[in-house]
Amino acid sequence: MQNSSTDKSSLGTLQPPRTLRLDRAPDGVATLWFDCAGKVNVLGDATMKELRELVKEIAADKSIKALIIASAKPDTFVSGADLHELLAFESLQAAHRLASEGQAVFNSLENLGKPTVAAIHGPCLGGGLEAALCTTRRIATNSHLTIIGLPEVRLGLIPGLGGTQRLPRLIPVKQALDFILEAAPTSPEKALELGIIDELVEPENLQGRARALALQLFDECEKNIAPRPPKAAEDPEKLKKLFALMERSVKIRLKGHYPAPLKAIDCVRLSQTTELKDGLAKEAEYFSELAFGNTSRNLIQFFFSQDFVTRSAARTAERTAKQPVKTLGIVGSGIMGMEIAHFALAQGMSVRLKTSGKAKEDQIRQALQKAMSSGEQSSGEQIIGEQTSADNDIAVSSDYAILKDCDLVLEAVLEDFKIKEAVLCEIEKHVSEDCVIATNTSALELIELGQNLKNPKRFIGTHFFYPVDKMTLVEVASHPNTSNEANARALGLVTALKKTPISVKDSTGFIVNRLLTSHLLEASRLADEGVPLNWLEEAALQFGLPMGPFTLVDELGVKLCITVAKELYASFGERFTPPTVMKDSDAAGFTGKSVDNGLFIWDASGRKGDFNPRFVTLNKLTVSAEKPDQATVQLLQDRLILPMVDEAARCLEEKVVRKARELDLAMIIGAGFPAFRGGPLRYADQTGIADLIARLQKVYEMMPVDGQVRKVSTLLTTMNEQGRRFYASGEG
Repeated sequence: MQNSSTDKSSLGTLQPPRTLRLDRAPDGVATLWFDCAGKVNVLGDATMKELRELVKEIAADKSIKALIIASAKPDTFVSGADLHELLAFESLQAAHRLASEGQAVFNSLENLGKPTVAAIHGPCLGGGLEAALCTTRRIATNSHLTIIGLPEVRLGLIPGLGGTQRLPRLIPVKQALDFILEAAPTSPEKALELGIIDELVEPENLQGRARALALQLFDECEKNIAPRPPKAAEDPEKLKKLFALMERSVKIRLKGHYPAPLKAIDCVRLSQTTELKDGLAKEAEYFSELAFGNTSRNLIQFFFSQDFVTRSAARTAERTAKQPVKTLGIVGSGIMGMEIAHFALAQGMSVRLKTSGKAKEDQIRQALQKAMSSGEQSSGEQIIGEQTSADNDIAVSSDYAILKDCDLVLEAVLEDFKIKEAVLCEIEKHVSEDCVIATNTSALELIELGQNLKNPKRFIGTHFFYPVDKMTLVEVASHPNTSNEANARALGLVTALKKTPISVKDSTGFIVNRLLTSHLLEASRLADEGVPLNWLEEAALQFGLPMGPFTLVDELGVKLCITVAKELYASFGERFTPPTVMKDSDAAGFTGKSVDNGLFIWDASGRKGDFNPRFVTLNKLTVSAEKPDQATVQLLQDRLILPMVDEAARCLEEKVVRKARELDLAMIIGAGFPAFRGGPLRYADQTGIADLIARLQKVYEMMPVDGQVRKVSTLLTTMNEQGRRFYASGEG
């Protein structure tokens, strides 16, 4: 009998659950099963240590003729590295150690001395594909669940476990570069065409075929049949030109903001000019530099935030909503109404579309059915998501009675208070008592908009962004009387449409339009002060915004921008005073993106030209052929961006949004705030709150209103005094 001290010792050395399992079969083919805790397999530290020991064991076991690598989970192979562990790095050395030790494990797998077959079903991504590239052959299922990819560049990283070295040694360099830089998962059929996968099978045949191939490869080794020859060498001069072209393209497109693509190109170049070990060493060096930098950490946190918000909304809808939205009513057959209707039809919902006149009914119905049958958005864009047939459950009428059986009705008419208020009251007369009524307002306060509704508890805001097929954000806005059911049903609708919902409190402009307007108004003030328009456009682009402020005004429409600014001015006062250039342009008939009446000259195809001379002359603005120095660019960026950051802090202070990461996510996907900067509030943290306030005060001193200098938000000032950040240190 063991004594008590032995028992305590055993309890004290309990090992974590195994993530890998090795099964030996009588025919000599062993199967190494990935089976990590949770829904997916990830290559965390514990898994890699287990893999290292198991590979040693397999190499030493003479009874094992060949090895299959597979997943014990039903619909996933290996999804890559453990991103939480990557964020936990506290030093560059720790990141480098992870990459170099992981490479050593994969090297031992590649040099096992026995045939290996990767049996892939489900997502095979990142480190999962890098592991598969170390095997002798790769078989994948032809299931829609199976996707193959190296997504690291989208997370600000490069493949760090040999992907930049083994892939271009396997397939042509151009295809390997495209695959790594695009960082988008591909179908198994495309992976087979590229040569990444050797064979496709039906899911039920995967294990049997993998075993047969493993035995075949063993027999070929026994008979000294030569292995598949390596890829033929490519022309060095052509490769030199290719790498130069790719580097130039990346530099122009990314403006130096994302370091990962250039480092990936350099690693792939080394794969063609050096030995594997030297290429791997450089890959590990670059990977660690990127993994410990702000860009990758911000992009990973962005990925986590989007996943968290979507899952949370889906859970809320599932637990709280008495019923999902199966029949969606839409009032308004303009661009927004049509695109939302199209998306709802694509996800299998029934749609009841109320038009403004009977003459439009057939035209609208035919346009939607044609778009659904062709798989195109009603605006002409390709639909994203599931394709459905032309006989979808769609009804179109000019009579409000068409809405009587809807689970939720969305008002999507002109952004005019009186029109919207009247439409909402009319909707309420014709829908069932438990139908939720939603508005697509972008700036109006819900509490006022719904003041004449008999049952305001079922009233909610669902602000979709244009164009609906490209913009994934929807602001779901609740006023003080909104019921849990209305909120949950709206969240369920948004997630069913494969959009990302951000829950916000009823407040003028919600988050995105409030912050964007702050940015656009400041650009207009700078233009009023005589700063060249092209300097402002370029300063915004250099910061990382997708377009300059005046391009954005043209895209959104001058009338909408001035309308939102007026609403914000009425609610928040002087800091949203519409500048002269905005008011005068609106009064002069400038509408936005068009051939004649835009702030820019646009051709018929929608291509942007120079600033419209009429716009420049009317407002006595300037365009300069000279380039500003870097100090001037920095000052312009501070004036364009920092008031927006301050306004973001005010939104958090006023509880318009609950969490910093929700606000940052909304601004990234809804306003194009550069993801590599993490959002306005994460940018504030990484700038340093004290430094941010000092720069803000300098900016505000340059732009007094009626002789008064604007004060920095109370939240920022308090956080600085208390040494606080928007994010805990573990959140980046």
